[in-house]
Amino acid sequence: MILKIILFFKQYAFEWLLMLFSVGIPFALDMGPAFYGILATFFIFLTLRRLSYWSFFVVFLFVLITCVLFLPQIIWFGHPPVTMIGAFFETDLQESKEFVQSLPLYSYAISLLTLLFGGYILYLGKKKTYLHNKKQNLITAVIAILAIGLTLYRPLAKMKEYQAFKWSASRTAIISFYASIYDNIQEYQALKEELSKGIEGTPAWQITATQPPYQNYVLIIGESVRKDYMHLYGFPEENTPFLDKAYGTVIDGYTATAPNTTASLLRSFMQMKGDKDFIYANNLISLAKNAGFETFWLSNQGLTGEFDTPIAKLAFLCDHKEFTKKGDYASMNYHDSILLPLFSKYLHKKSHSPRLFILHIMGSHVNFESRLEHPIHYNYYNRKISAYIQTIEQTDTLLKDIHELLQKNGDSFSILYFSDHGLMTQDRNSMFTSLTHGDTNPNKACYQVPFVLLSSDDTQHKVVKANKSAFRFLDGFAHWLGIQEASLRSDYDFLSPKNDTLKVFNQYENVPFERLEEDEIMTNN
Repeated sequence: MILKIILFFKQYAFEWLLMLFSVGIPFALDMGPAFYGILATFFIFLTLRRLSYWSFFVVFLFVLITCVLFLPQIIWFGHPPVTMIGAFFETDLQESKEFVQSLPLYSYAISLLTLLFGGYILYLGKKKTYLHNKKQNLITAVIAILAIGLTLYRPLAKMKEYQAFKWSASRTAIISFYASIYDNIQEYQALKEELSKGIEGTPAWQITATQPPYQNYVLIIGESVRKDYMHLYGFPEENTPFLDKAYGTVIDGYTATAPNTTASLLRSFMQMKGDKDFIYANNLISLAKNAGFETFWLSNQGLTGEFDTPIAKLAFLCDHKEFTKKGDYASMNYHDSILLPLFSKYLHKKSHSPRLFILHIMGSHVNFESRLEHPIHYNYYNRKISAYIQTIEQTDTLLKDIHELLQKNGDSFSILYFSDHGLMTQDRNSMFTSLTHGDTNPNKACYQVPFVLLSSDDTQHKVVKANKSAFRFLDGFAHWLGIQEASLRSDYDFLSPKNDTLKVFNQYENVPFERLEEDEIMTNN
């Protein structure tokens, strides 16, 4: 009896393993498994093999390579939404290298095992033979019809809801995955085209008055800093010695709009009509320029192509712009301190107009250790977390140096520092624990970021505990610069103790902030 069972499984080993692989595909591609979708995938593969080994070989190998290449990213981040697709197109060689290095080794080990498993299925498929007679041809036809029917069922059922036939709605993972990637690429390209046309249009600002209290304004855009890893906000390690004591105001309760750079800054820096529509020409640069400010953008973030990214396009509107990375060929990793001589050069050029300097830093971007100018000196939880908290210390030092340059310059000034987004804990309580972008299922930590205002006439260190939404950034930005504009709230003050209603973009839609999950810091206890 046992021998018969063994022989049965041996005879149909190809089909059993093919079914097992079909079960794993939606998990490998993070597509949401459904029984009939798994069955459809199995039937597609089986139909192809029954018709021709080489047609099966080509399709199966293509799916296998997709799983192998995407698995490390899927394990760490999940299925890529349109914002991640955008990040892929905007990433240079250095950032790509850092992204690969930031993924845990076990994710590559799983990917390798998948490759070996798939390779064995191809080997068994080569040895498998199917007869080609009327009976077997009929069985093949029935399997093919079932595969087609199961694949088309959901897209047809959802046509009324979507107002179109969408392959991405299918539960057959090997169909819906590629369709969703294609849809996301199309959506990203449409967004970029709309942005390109809109951002260079004529702004509709109606400025009624401009009375800037200071000569020099410095907006420093931090990267990937969640406030609860800063001593300034209660973290046990003293990694913010300058900000801890600097005269100015700390906002405890500022919330970013989105969990990655582009999505966050677009929603902060551009005027919006409703929750989805951008008025691209009405942005912080056009507002400042229309109010008579001389504008500068100094960036240590990558620049891919000919001002190809949305944020770089915004920077291109400035009177003066400098990028330390000027395209795909600039694969070196520059530390943020490289911006200091550029800032000093422009600062010492006298101007009769008020000036707005925007410094976009790498800050605490993933692959934390590569951000550091000096060896890690913290010993907190593990090496990755230690490097992360030291990147924050390094940014604190940069802020101190910028503050000192402004003081030595002698003109009145105001510095605004905030981070574009935070990070979420990945692989909590394991040896691989790290912090990563919340590109899928972001929690509260992805949005809770530092916000500090330091001005030349401040005389004490203050902390204001208030919920402030980055969706209101332009209102507060105009107030900070002393600009009154008809469509913006002139009474909105970043430093007011009045709470904003908090909503955040979760990569798909705006949701109430309070509904998100908590994400506590890692501790040494």
